[in-house]
Parts: sequence; C-alpha cells; structure tokens
Amino acid sequence: MARLACGDCYTRARVGCGCHYLRATSLAHPQAEGFSMKRAAVVRAAGISVAALIATIPATASALPKGPPSPLTNPAAITELAADAYTWGVAPEFVYRFLKYNALRTAPVNMLGGKGTQAAAWNNLATNAGDASVLYLNSMLDLSGRRYPASQNGGTKELVLTVPPSARNYYVVNVLDSFINSTGSIGTRTTPSNKRQTYLLVGPTSQYAKKRTVRIGGTVFRVMTQDTNLGWMLIRIRADSLVDSSDPASVNSVDQRVVKRFALNTLAQYQRNRYRPIYPKTTSYPPSNQQIQRSEKWANAPAQATAFMAQLGQSLAESPMPSRTTGIGNTPLKLLPAWVVPQANAKKLYQNPSFGQERQLRLLKPLGLTAQGWKLPRNWGTDQLNALQAGYEKGDAGVTDLSTAVGVSAATNYWSFLNDNIGTYPNNLLGWAFRAVIVQEGGSANVPPDAVYAQINQTAGTTATQMVGDNTYSMTFTPPPAPGAPLPANGTMPPMVNDSSGNPKGFWSVHVYQTDPTQSKAPYLTQASVLNLAYSQANQTVVSVDASADTITVNMPSWGGAPGSSTPIFFGTGASAYGFKANTPYYVATTPTVSGSGATATYTFKVSATWQQELSQGNVPIQGPTGTPTNMVDVQAGSGTLQWGPIQPVSQLGSQQITSGQLKTNADGSVTLWIGPTLPAGAPATNWLPSPSQAYYQQVYGIAGMPTNIRPLLRMYYPTPGSDTEPSILQPPSGATQSTWVPPLVTKVG
Repeated sequence: MARLACGDCYTRARVGCGCHYLRATSLAHPQAEGFSMKRAAVVRAAGISVAALIATIPATASALPKGPPSPLTNPAAITELAADAYTWGVAPEFVYRFLKYNALRTAPVNMLGGKGTQAAAWNNLATNAGDASVLYLNSMLDLSGRRYPASQNGGTKELVLTVPPSARNYYVVNVLDSFINSTGSIGTRTTPSNKRQTYLLVGPTSQYAKKRTVRIGGTVFRVMTQDTNLGWMLIRIRADSLVDSSDPASVNSVDQRVVKRFALNTLAQYQRNRYRPIYPKTTSYPPSNQQIQRSEKWANAPAQATAFMAQLGQSLAESPMPSRTTGIGNTPLKLLPAWVVPQANAKKLYQNPSFGQERQLRLLKPLGLTAQGWKLPRNWGTDQLNALQAGYEKGDAGVTDLSTAVGVSAATNYWSFLNDNIGTYPNNLLGWAFRAVIVQEGGSANVPPDAVYAQINQTAGTTATQMVGDNTYSMTFTPPPAPGAPLPANGTMPPMVNDSSGNPKGFWSVHVYQTDPTQSKAPYLTQASVLNLAYSQANQTVVSVDASADTITVNMPSWGGAPGSSTPIFFGTGASAYGFKANTPYYVATTPTVSGSGATATYTFKVSATWQQELSQGNVPIQGPTGTPTNMVDVQAGSGTLQWGPIQPVSQLGSQQITSGQLKTNADGSVTLWIGPTLPAGAPATNWLPSPSQAYYQQVYGIAGMPTNIRPLLRMYYPTPGSDTEPSILQPPSGATQSTWVPPLVTKVG
C-alpha cells in the first residue's frame, strides 16, 4: 500500500498517517459480535448501568510515571501521532481491559463462560449485537504462565480444549490473539469429525509452541499455538430458538448434546484425570457485588488518553508482539494444519497474524510507548498532555466516522458487508483501520470463510430512506439460479455449503436490531420481538393461582429454562377467568420463589402487563435483564384450567426455520420475510420479524416520539467458497467483483 505523507505529523513521509487514511476512506463494514467499546456522549459497558467514565490515570503531569525525554514536543505533531496510536492500539488495549473485566463479570481467566440455554434476546446480555441463532461460550486466555487466584486454570502455558463432534452439529471456535487477529478456527468447516477432538492451546513460550501435533503420555494432541500471551476464545454453536425443546435442533437439546461437551482444562489437570476431559459443572459465574464494583474500572473505554496509553502499554508488556519465528512461523502454507489461520494475504510461508508491527511501535516511541509499557516523556507539560488528549479523541472520532461510512450502492441493493481483510488484518494502515472498526463495532470477527455479515440501514442509500420500526418492509429470497445464470446472483437464497439433505451445514439468518448512537452496546435486539406468538405455545397448565397475593405458580417450562424476572409469557385456555387476555404478552414481574428442585420444581411470581427497560441517553431501550415491571395484573380467583407458556421472541428468521418447515414459502419457492410493527395483511405470522414503533413505545413507556431506527443484519455462517462461476458472498478468485451474490432488495410496503 502506498505511503501517505502528512505535512503536519511528526512521522512526515516515513509512514502513512492513520488520521489521513481515516478521513480519506469510505468502507462498507459488518456489525461484529462480542464486547463493544465505542465511546459516545455516554459510554456503557456490557451489563453495567450508566456511570461516570473511568479514568485510571490522573491527567496532571506531576502524578504520571515519567520516562525518558521525547524528541517530540510540538503539540500539533503530538496530536497527529496520538491519533495514529489510537487506531493502531485500540485492539490490544481492548483485549487487556476486556480480560480484566470478563474475569470479574463472566468467568475466570482460562475457563469457559456462557449463558446455558439462553439464546441472545432483548432481555439478556448474551453478547453485544447478539445472534439469536446460536449459543455462546467464551474464555479470556492468558498463556504466559501468570497465576490468577480466582481461576483454577491460571498459571499455565498449556490448555487442553476438548470439542464435541462437529460434522452434524455446527459450531465454530474462533481463537483470537491480543490484537484480535484470528489465530485459529476449529469446527464444522475446518475440522469436521464424528468424534470428539482434543487440541492443545499453547502460549508462544510453551515448550510445545513449535509443534503442529504432539504426543504426550500416549495421547496425540493437535497443537494450536497462540502468537501472543493474551487472547480470547469465542465459540458459536448453532441452535434453533424457535422449535420445541424435543427437537434435536432446539436450544435445550443443543445445550445438552453440544454445549456441555466442550471442556477447557490445564494440561496438568488433563494428565491427572488420566488424559480425559473434565467437563465444567457450570459455565455461569454470577459476580458478587464486590466483583461488580471492581469490574467498573475496566468496563469502559478510557475517557483520558493517559489511561488508554497506560493500559495499551500494559497489554504490550504482558503480551509481546510475535517475531517471525514465534511458534510455527515460517512453516510452508501447504503444511499448515487446517485449524490454524495464517496472516492475511500470506503467499508461501505461514506468518503469525500479528507479526510485522514492530516498525509501527517504534514510530510511536516519541509518545512514550514501547514494548515495555508506557511512560510520560519527562519533558512534556500541560500543552503536550492536552495535545495527547486531542489526538486520542481525534483517533476515536476518525474510527467512528469510518465505521459509520455508508459505503453502499445500488449494486449491493444498499447492503454493506466486508468479505476480505477481516478476522485477520494486514499489518498496514488499511488493516489497522479495519481492526479498529471491528473493536468499536463488536470486539471481534470471524474470518470470511467462516462467516460474513451484511447489514442495511437505508433502503436506497439516503437519509430519507433510513429504516424505522414504524414502517413495514419486505425482502424476498428467490430460488437458487440455474447453472450458468448471470452473476452476481441478485437476492437468491443465500449460497451456503450444504449437507447431503440440501440443508446448510452452517446457517443464515436475518435479525432486526434497534440502533442507538449514544450506546456502546448497541445495536440492540428489541423487546418488540415478543409480539409474534407464532412460534410459542400456551399449552402448560398453571399449578395454582393465589388471587390474594396476585401470584401464579408454574412448573419448569419446556423451553428456555427457568422463568426469571422479565421473562415474557402468555396465556391460553382459561385466561379471561383469571384476569388475563388470551394470546397477549405478559411478563414475570418478580423474582420467582422456587420450591423443590429438578423436574418437580415450581416457580411462584407476580405478573405484569408491561416491562420497561432502562432507557439510554438517546431514549432507546437498552438490551439486558434490568428493568421495571409496570401495569401489575390484578389476578382473579377464577376456576377451571389456566394454561400458559413462555414466549419465544422472534428476533431472527432464516435457514433453520426453513429446515424445520416453519417458514412459509411462496408458490414459486421463494421466501419473503416481513419486518414491521404489526403483522402485515396477508403475511404469514411465521415470516414476521416485529419492529419497535412509536405507538408500541407510547403504550409501554408513556413517552411520545421515541426513536425507532432499525438495522436488519444478515449473517451467513459457512458460505460457499468464492467463485468466478457460482454465486458466493465471498470474493471470487479473479477479484473482478466484490462478490458473485448480493442480498435481496429491501422494499418499504405501503
């Protein structure tokens, strides 16, 4: 890539200036999943109430640790270089901070954390921009040998990852380093198997780091070498949240058959257990109040540049950048194991994805940043500190501008997507810009052969066609094109790698999110998803009703796990006799009182007609379990049977509902999805994705004019490989076009 000269920058013509690159470039981008850290008027963290921004380092020069004097004292030049430092350093700072946060809020370091049978929904925090088509497991990794008192898996350079059969149960294990580069991809696409498999995850200084496989105690391990000490493992497991629990594809079934078959042990634990996995008794680690308070230090993107630089420096010190020969560096690509992800644009030899950044770090040395950490240059004063702060904010704003650039056209039907230079990022300005966008927008991303995300905000690429939940929209996926049909294929069924039955080995799905520019965790799954009852059944009998206490008592539901406050429910037979309206959403209003255990457990709770979520500064309901029940139901002392059931929110629709036969097809074999606040006339309810409207919010919150901007997102997991002759969302080998398939046109109805 050509270097860009910046006349105002310290770097001059020696390096491309990131601030100029960000100003000059307009790119399409995906909405990635994971922990987000975008800073706006208010910065939020996953699961944290709105709080003051955390500044871990004071802004006064006298209180900061001092380093050698810097040759750079010109405030304007410091500002430009600090903007570059943000773009380059936001990924390692994020991973360091997220490890600290996650260890206190989700799971100890080097241990698996997850939500069990909870698919992502409007009232939980499964993950940022969560996918209701999967169940998640994740672990923050430290393979340096550093000990963590709270983790039984700390103090190791080797972890044994046991994974279940993947040939028929789709999942992808995404292993990332401290620069959010994907170093490993394990699962259905890369390592299909009808038996469980065992991998040895090792740090860069492990005695096994140079191995591709290794025999230890008679057991052969597949070696997955991390190129940095710190990292992140995010596991996505396909599950259908809209089928009955008796279905093998259901959330409950997948949790038992697949999710609970993952194990992460130290090598020493594995050896002590006679080379057998120790499956976790739980992946849920509810934080104490003290842990929640301690985690707030790490929850937010720092408000101050000095805090950011200090945490970036700590990340580099604890997780050094790899060299050319770290791990299996310089291995011929033809000998590379299927589960190892090479550096972007690798030609003949494997290079660690994060190798090749030393020069950029040297260019940032005038800011006081080195591989050993960060110290304030001792010859800097208030003017230089203010310039550092200005550059930090400039870099953040530049990445935000890039992430919100339209970058779409009629050729893509106004959808935007990235299918190259994502997941692993070239070590140049382009790659670091992509990397920074992904950190801000979602924290991580799979490599394109594993997954591509396409999103749409405006149906015709103009502000006048911004999608809002008050309107109704449709999109139609037509049957696959005939062989030899012109490319790119326009709006056909998403081209996926299929099994012998013609069903995708992975999946595709369309979600509807509500956007909120003031919140880091946005976009959100919307509470309006409870309005579609087509996939829910009120066929369970209420155990008892206590009209004097306004409570009902129920058994464990057949879907979604135990009820909790905010769980959406509805009633069928007998509803009116007890003061309810049949086939109308209600909510578990209080934390249930539990009696008994297991299959015989009962849950007693009050019921509300509405549930108010916490509102953001932008007046948008914030996804998560916090909120307040409103319009409590005055339960009546009726007689006869009362039936109830949990509502399965319709947050997504796609290939899994086609496979289950639930989505209705048109006469020509096409499938139309409808997005709108109410079921459109003549549309099948099974094909309806509810959207939030101002009328709906007025009913719930009593507030007029609340924002309702929405963003449909199409996920394609395990798409067909890029081809010059067949449809694919991946780039064709010739590079003649961005892709040979584009998503369908989204049309406003009425």
